[in-house]
Amino acid sequence: MKLRLFAGPFADAVAHAARALPTRPPVPVLASILLRTDTDGLHLAAFDYEACATTRVDAEIADDGTALVSGRLLSDIAKTLPKSAEVDLELSGARLLLTAGSARFTLPTLPVEEYPALPAAPDTVLTVDGDALADAVAQAVVAAGTDDTLPALTGVQMILEGSRLTLAATDRYRFAVRELTVRPTGTLPIAEPVKKSRKKGEEDAGPTAAELDAAARTVLVPARFLSEAARALAGEHPVSVGWSDGQLTLSTPGRTIGTRLLEAEFPKFRGLFPSPDDAELTITVPVEEALAAIKRVALVASDKRPIRLAVDGDQLLVEAGDGDDARAADRIPCHATGSLTDRVQGCDAAFNPGYLADCLKSMTTPEARFHLTSSTKPVLVLGHRGEDTGGDYQHLLMPIRLQS
Repeated sequence: MKLRLFAGPFADAVAHAARALPTRPPVPVLASILLRTDTDGLHLAAFDYEACATTRVDAEIADDGTALVSGRLLSDIAKTLPKSAEVDLELSGARLLLTAGSARFTLPTLPVEEYPALPAAPDTVLTVDGDALADAVAQAVVAAGTDDTLPALTGVQMILEGSRLTLAATDRYRFAVRELTVRPTGTLPIAEPVKKSRKKGEEDAGPTAAELDAAARTVLVPARFLSEAARALAGEHPVSVGWSDGQLTLSTPGRTIGTRLLEAEFPKFRGLFPSPDDAELTITVPVEEALAAIKRVALVASDKRPIRLAVDGDQLLVEAGDGDDARAADRIPCHATGSLTDRVQGCDAAFNPGYLADCLKSMTTPEARFHLTSSTKPVLVLGHRGEDTGGDYQHLLMPIRLQS
């Protein structure tokens, strides 16, 4: 292997491949980046059996070859190189020589034959604008759980129905659902039949065609991966999304990043969200002012000391703390219609301060509208901009029950 390329594109390619490097690799070889040359240029890949990232960068190839080097070390080196510098890579025996201007590095290589075969990319199921996907994922993942003992709650469910892609996530205390328009390719993987439980003496008819079709259109993706991948591929360009055989891949020309899908049952959410028309109390607040007030009041709040909200005319009282403890209060403008019949301690609802702030941060509209049917039942929060209710994004937030 012998080649020359510019440091800027090289650093970007290494950074992309490094996204799939494991934090704690079970074996040293999985902490490496694979470099391979052909007539298309230099190809880089990282794979740890869970995530996989590949990319290609233009280069002047003098001799073809393949090398396997420490991914973190190569990434750290690439970051320090001047963007306009020319980088020379040359494989010499068991060493990879990297030269950029007066800087020279000699990197030990690992046996290429010990590196696992990269998984085949599934066929594309849909394409979507990169920026639109990144925005939608950012809104959905805010509600995803982080407890690995409940794997279903650490994922984002993706459902393709016609030209609509639905992203849903929950950690049991909040539920975020975002819909966006995509371009389906008409190619869907064949879903594996799921064995149904049956009563004694009954024959197992197996899943129906409709059930198989729904299963093929629904996948559960690790939320952390999806968030990082969507940000990495954001831009004014299409992103291709494909899934099959327990694998999902996102790709743009010259770059792919994929992961294994979660094999867990995601909670059903259709019919869980209440209708805004059923609300007894609707409160509209400016998002930025609400976030600022919550940030101040949250200084004396905690998981056990929630933030309380109470409508007072054309203002919303935001407060936390009571008794001899530290207390804080602030007011923001609001527009409220209706009233609750089950107010407790003179407030309309109380929330975990972090969850309330996350909910408002996920809004992309200047205003947020809270629809309350009770002080103890889940609250539907929608974005609001003039006559636009922001219906593509719904956030369901569980209030904290206060003692009477």
